[in-house]
Amino acid sequence: MTDFDLGDPAPDANEEPENERTSLSSDREATNEEDNEMNSDTEPDPAKSPKRTEPDPSETGPAFPYSEVRQSPLYAREETWTEFEDQLDLELTPNLRKEGIRDEELREIHDIVLEVALDNLEEFPERLKEKRQESQ
Repeated sequence: MTDFDLGDPAPDANEEPENERTSLSSDREATNEEDNEMNSDTEPDPAKSPKRTEPDPSETGPAFPYSEVRQSPLYAREETWTEFEDQLDLELTPNLRKEGIRDEELREIHDIVLEVALDNLEEFPERLKEKRQESQ
């Protein structure tokens, strides 16, 4: 123990300052009014009740958790991969922002790319044939 003495507390040390006292009492009154409104037997006022709407896509988070991901390499030429990334940045990202989606995950984008590919498999043989002819 030290011999350091802080002295006696000021007479108003345990009292709330005047401005906080009024603020706290108005907060308590507002809370009591809200409780009374919630507990009343009358029908809720539709103007005061929140409207149920579809969740904002920017607030729902990723479409699926990372634990559902199966990582597998995609083998593409450098110029194709660069074009893909550029189009994501220049085309897709601005469109997502317009829709209110700000937290897209790359796994979601890759999943959709594969879904689009699956929806268009009939194009693959002709595209493959064209690519092989271009390389000769």
